[in-house]
Amino acid sequence: MGQESKKEVLAAITLALYEYQGYTMHVQESGVLTIGGANTDWNSKLRLQRHAPEHNF
Repeated sequence: MGQESKKEVLAAITLALYEYQGYTMHVQESGVLTIGGANTDWNSKLRLQRHAPEHNF
């Protein structure tokens, strides 16, 4: 492995560790989870139910 390739690998590892430690985080999260009964399209019973297929044998 050439000297230039070693420098590129070292740079990639350094950047990965830097991001892993969280130095690139832009948004601070509160860490609070909200568990409630908000009605949205994600938990709508109407969207979860499907019609049974009709078979004509």
